Amino acid sequence: MKTVKFKLISALLLLIIAFSLTNCIISKDDKKEYDQLKARCELESQNKSTVRQVFEAINARDFEKMRTFYAPEYKMTGPRLPNAYTIDSLIQYIQRDIAVFPDWKYSVENMVAQGDTVAVKIAQFGVQANEYMGIKPKANQISRAAIFITVFSNGKLKETWILQDNLGFMEQIGMQLTVKPEDKTKGKR
Repeated sequence: MKTVKFKLISALLLLIIAFSLTNCIISKDDKKEYDQLKARCELESQNKSTVRQVFEAINARDFEKMRTFYAPEYKMTGPRLPNAYTIDSLIQYIQRDIAVFPDWKYSVENMVAQGDTVAVKIAQFGVQANEYMGIKPKANQISRAAIFITVFSNGKLKETWILQDNLGFMEQIGMQLTVKPEDKTKGKR
């Protein structure tokens, strides 16, 4: 009787193990899909890391290192940029800001990646130490929020679309909005 129970339990255990093993085996299609997903996750993680390194290089004022992350054909555009920035003109723009705000920093607040695209929410902040667009410094902390959407090609930043809170920035340094006077010549023939 004990032998029969033992054989039944052993057979049942073997069936459970065999069933478990068949469910653990991954089909070739599942393996291919898993490998593609893994590669995509690694690419997205690498691209997010590169974006962080760009802002770390800017904060360290290491523009030569910053330059290494960009493709030669890099362009930055946005709603209020009349001309696209190249990497050279972008560095000049950042250096002009730093001349006015010597402690200007970029803080990455959030990042999302999908394939070759990374969207990043940034907080920029610093104290105005020099005149900016005719406005004298008030030695108060200035901040500006921004969204950058960057497309990568071969591990390098290829293009960026940017949206910054320039109105809030201008108000903080002391600029005031005024209503444009009505142009009475418009519409007359």
